Amino acid sequence: MLIQKEKTKYHSYALTFDYEPTVVEYCQYLKLSLGWTEFQFDPDFKKWRFKDPEVINMLKNKFPYIQVGAEVAKEVSVFKQKRKEEKEKEQNATRIKEAKVSNLEIKGIKGALRDYQKEGVNFFIESGGRALLCDEMGTGKTFQALAYIVSQGFKRTLVITPASVKFVWEEQVLKFTNLKTFVVDSKTDVTLIPYSTEIVIVNYDILKKFYNELLKYQWDCLICDEAHFLKSQNSQRSKIVRLLSRKIPHILLLTGSPVLSRSIEIFNLLNMIDRKTWNNWYSFAVKYAGGKQGRWGFETRESTNLEELKQRISLYFLRRTKKEVLPQLPPKNRIDIPIDLPPEYRKNYNLIESNLVRYLREHDKTDKEIVKTLAGEKLVKLNLLREISAMGKVATAKELIDEILDSKEKCLVFSSFNGPLLELADMYGEESVLLIGSTPVDERQEIIRKFQEDSNTKVFFGGIKSSGIGVTLTKATTVIFIDRSWNPADHSQAEDRTHRIGQEAQSVNIYTITGRDTIDDFMIKLLQHKQEIIDLLVEGKEQEDNTDGMVDDYIRQLKLKHRK
Repeated sequence: MLIQKEKTKYHSYALTFDYEPTVVEYCQYLKLSLGWTEFQFDPDFKKWRFKDPEVINMLKNKFPYIQVGAEVAKEVSVFKQKRKEEKEKEQNATRIKEAKVSNLEIKGIKGALRDYQKEGVNFFIESGGRALLCDEMGTGKTFQALAYIVSQGFKRTLVITPASVKFVWEEQVLKFTNLKTFVVDSKTDVTLIPYSTEIVIVNYDILKKFYNELLKYQWDCLICDEAHFLKSQNSQRSKIVRLLSRKIPHILLLTGSPVLSRSIEIFNLLNMIDRKTWNNWYSFAVKYAGGKQGRWGFETRESTNLEELKQRISLYFLRRTKKEVLPQLPPKNRIDIPIDLPPEYRKNYNLIESNLVRYLREHDKTDKEIVKTLAGEKLVKLNLLREISAMGKVATAKELIDEILDSKEKCLVFSSFNGPLLELADMYGEESVLLIGSTPVDERQEIIRKFQEDSNTKVFFGGIKSSGIGVTLTKATTVIFIDRSWNPADHSQAEDRTHRIGQEAQSVNIYTITGRDTIDDFMIKLLQHKQEIIDLLVEGKEQEDNTDGMVDDYIRQLKLKHRK
């Protein structure tokens, strides 16, 4: 019996043998376990054909007397050496993950890295800056990536993100580093990016437009946030990012989603990180995704040989859950999500804002008798701005909710307005419950019970005021505020629906979505001012409350913005 090199369309080797029942039986077993496309009998030439050189070892281990052609022997030797090196890398990766690196110090990074984050940065360094970080949402993947960039002293890094977190990255860079950043939008002339810029941030949606120009730059590192956006081998964004990555030496892929839920979804990411090892989609699909010809074409719906796959990718792959790092997390982890309002909402927002300014100008000189009435009218019209801004955040809120649900967790979503809550509740149907001011009193307790006890009910949508008091929602691990209330106490009470005695999660992530260049900017300052007043009152100190003055000052700013 002889194994020789024989190249066909789908196979690379052929086993020629005299009929022997035990050999035929084993070959039939290989055909069943590997799939007919991977191990196939050729009746015309009476040969078993296959592609994977590992099958040679399997056959030789079972039947030591099988002969191997010289060309094949040479390839087997190379394959064995490659697998030996890969095994050593896997063992080294395990050692790195288990090592304690609490003494890691990074000059130039602001803020303290927690121990597990230091381990993450060390893993990036040891993997040569080509790694896939899949830590759960809220554990600080962005901070770890920035710490790695700073530690390596890279001159220029390209960060690709979904549009909804583009400005989160900008804020995080400013907060944790001294690096100069540049955010690309659809109207940017990327040829004018300052030479001193160290981090360029662009979203997936507009990548095609700027691909040719971005390709001209010398990048030290590529970071793809929410890398599961690239799971499709044939999507346009995947093809563009893959081409960009070919010329970049260091690649960090970040995602909180469990990319191994379907094995085939990780192939494209592995191909970007290590193109030499993971260069054959079809072979990967057959071996690790149960790839087979189905009724409607080639199917990859399964996850097969999963333990082997996990072992092989361990040298690039790192994932820590919140449960694993819980002792290191703060009780409340606050994250601001700045966004640009979608064009249709920005247009409406600008229209309402200009109408407000026109109304204010018309009433600049009003009798003192109706000053109080006007003050109330101002707040009503300012609330219109708050509401349109809130409606413009629905898509971002949905992205956040989907990511939380992917992690098999529950969340609370609060708003001062019914519009965004009703729209989102309609999207999630039976997976959600809704409690707003108009919800009948006799139905409220059943809504709360369903969220707390029904494992299929994942999302609680509630009004900040109507759901912020007397409600226990301890099954949630995350809180999302679509907008800000006028009073800081409203937020504290809403947060404490889950962060209280009996809570399931010892650490709660609290996300607040902020519309850039909207009334949200004013609301942040106003709430900070009010909280300062509250804190001073608790300490027994007096402080003038200048809330009315701040509102008037904001109105003056609007007038200047819209002056003729």
